[in-house]
Amino acid sequence: MADPQDLQEAADAIRAVRALPAVQRHQELDEPLRRAEEWARKEYRKVREENGDHGAGNLRNDPRR
Repeated sequence: MADPQDLQEAADAIRAVRALPAVQRHQELDEPLRRAEEWARKEYRKVREENGDHGAGNLRNDPRR
């Protein structure tokens, strides 16, 4: 099982990469990166819920979002 912290860091890193000017100039990169970020956030919530954190699906409980 993935570590929730690793998944959260991965999602944050992907978001940072998407914000880079070079990536923004190459629009074909945005969709795959957006999907990767979305996947990491979904997995983060799933792992947190499996570990008993019932507020994990609530984005208001995620200070990085």
